[in-house]
Amino acid sequence: MKSEQVNRAERRLRKTRVIAVSSGKGGVGKTLIALGLSMVLANMKKDVLLVDADLGTANVNVVLGLPVEYNLWDVVKARTDVDNAIMSVEEHLDLLPGVSGVYEATFWRMRDTEKLWRELDAVLSRYDYAIIDTGSGIGNTVVQFCMAADEVIVVFTPEATSITDAYALIKTLHKEGYEGNIYALENMVRKTQSDLVLAVSLKSMVKRFFNREIEILGAIPFDPQISKQVRYQDLGKYLQRSDEFMFNMKTVVKNLLKSGEDMGSYEPSFWSKLRNFLGRTMRG
Repeated sequence: MKSEQVNRAERRLRKTRVIAVSSGKGGVGKTLIALGLSMVLANMKKDVLLVDADLGTANVNVVLGLPVEYNLWDVVKARTDVDNAIMSVEEHLDLLPGVSGVYEATFWRMRDTEKLWRELDAVLSRYDYAIIDTGSGIGNTVVQFCMAADEVIVVFTPEATSITDAYALIKTLHKEGYEGNIYALENMVRKTQSDLVLAVSLKSMVKRFFNREIEILGAIPFDPQISKQVRYQDLGKYLQRSDEFMFNMKTVVKNLLKSGEDMGSYEPSFWSKLRNFLGRTMRG
């Protein structure tokens, strides 16, 4: 067994790959994708921190049926530290719960983001991956979380409004100068629909209007059992039992890993990248 000194040294050298999972509109299964991605990576024995950053309506702990003592809002308000707020979901997978039903949290400010990421920077080196489940839309907070990540996965469904809003999110990130990889992931694809047709269309539009390449990670079929398991607060166990969902998520992870596992950018740190973005925003 390795000594604790060796383990600590390895953690200090580890790069953390920070991936934001976002969407142009709500109701597209963004949290499902963030959770599924985290679970597949954890099954691969990668140490994962899932951050529920859907401010005001966070629900990862709810769908997992996990009671929460502290959340990221408590960290921001200095009621506890980030170590105390992080909770274990399963082996190799931890969760920093988000805030739900707190009206004050809907007025999230830049200084709140700064404080949260200063705290997170101190713990990210423990993990191979940090998966950030952002809110939806193109609001300031969503953009802040995306801009600080190494990569962004944009989730959408086979609906005209969903793909339009996904395009709007990508357009916003591009105009803000986002330099990381952007991926498209089509969710809730029914058997009567063609896989990846809309994803290819989205990729073509981004290339045409911004001269920018985005990668397609895949398509996740519609599963009518998902909403029922959310109601039962048993989603995590159901996903582990769902061969079809896990097979498709493994394909997504395989496509994600093609771009290289060592691309996590702990230098400049998550906090440093965010601070640079906020500085540009304030100067603008």
